[in-house]
Amino acid sequence: MGFVCRIPGLLVSALCVVSTAAAFEWAPRRIDGRDYVTTGQVLQFYGLSKDLETASTGQAAMEISFRPDTREVVIHGLKHVLAFPVLERDGKLWVSRLDLSRTIEPALRPGFVAGIERPRTVVLDAGHGGHDKGAVGPYQYEKNFALDVTRRVRDELRRAGVDVFLTRNSDTFIELPVRAEMAARKKDAIFVSLHFNAAPNSAAQGFEIYSVTPRGAPSSQADELLARDMVQEFGNAYELQSSVLANAIYHAMHGRLRMMDRGIKRARFAVLRLAKMPAVLVEGGFLSNPVDARRIASPKWRTQYANAVAEGILAYFALADSKQRPPLVADYRAGERVQVAATPAPEPPDPAVLLRDLPDDKPPPGTPESH
Repeated sequence: MGFVCRIPGLLVSALCVVSTAAAFEWAPRRIDGRDYVTTGQVLQFYGLSKDLETASTGQAAMEISFRPDTREVVIHGLKHVLAFPVLERDGKLWVSRLDLSRTIEPALRPGFVAGIERPRTVVLDAGHGGHDKGAVGPYQYEKNFALDVTRRVRDELRRAGVDVFLTRNSDTFIELPVRAEMAARKKDAIFVSLHFNAAPNSAAQGFEIYSVTPRGAPSSQADELLARDMVQEFGNAYELQSSVLANAIYHAMHGRLRMMDRGIKRARFAVLRLAKMPAVLVEGGFLSNPVDARRIASPKWRTQYANAVAEGILAYFALADSKQRPPLVADYRAGERVQVAATPAPEPPDPAVLLRDLPDDKPPPGTPESH
């Protein structure tokens, strides 16, 4: 399948055929102490055609969009947060070589990433637990929703014949390094940590997913590079595979459920930097946002969400087995008639349903707090 590449500001569009030339010579330029290449070189490397007529194939076109002076790039319809901003110099756009190799390449060609093997075990990590309640919403604590969704993902994976290990299966507090140690005892595993979000601004909403930040890059929430960012973590040995896993899960999430796209991001969370396997951390919406909170409080929605996460994990398995590209958001939505605006949030469930469905540990009423 081809995809349309648009570069705002330069009026460049092309259909990406993804047939890399046998020999390609990059012409990097040193800017602000690091190597950059032009977006034109990126398009050329991936074998782009200017023939936009061929973009109409009966299937949704995929886009890669570079935005000048931002850290955002849209690949296959979903947002990725880059390590460094896309720069505009001499009438051209420039993207860092690190972002090309660590973000763009694994997103465009996951089958080319070495070291993707079929996992023997999926380690599922329900965020928080015990005295660590996590985010506070109007219906339940984050720790309860995280455990509930983790169990639903486990059940769906087990139905597919996958061996699953849970770092916690009760309302128990486990130190973050211990979670990574528990996962490391499993051979040939992948690690998926499940959370929900909160923010002081109740308008914040949507999905986001994290894999480990590459060495030499700032995390997505940071504005500048620090000495701490130069440390090589355990997780960096698996950062490309983790990026592919994040893409596979995130496309399934957005393909099956309509939520705001907050992006595929990078962080040095303990469970990611200490992981000795491909690892991601998923944020499944904001308990501090009224619309997201109503969705998350619905058992039906949590089942759909858990199934989407499981589907993304199984797409990673398929890639390991046959180098089959994981489905993209457009593949999941193919033939779907419901538009974003036509998808109402579920009504809040009856409190009695909550008590049956989740641990009897409800937060006090009041303004949700950030975790």
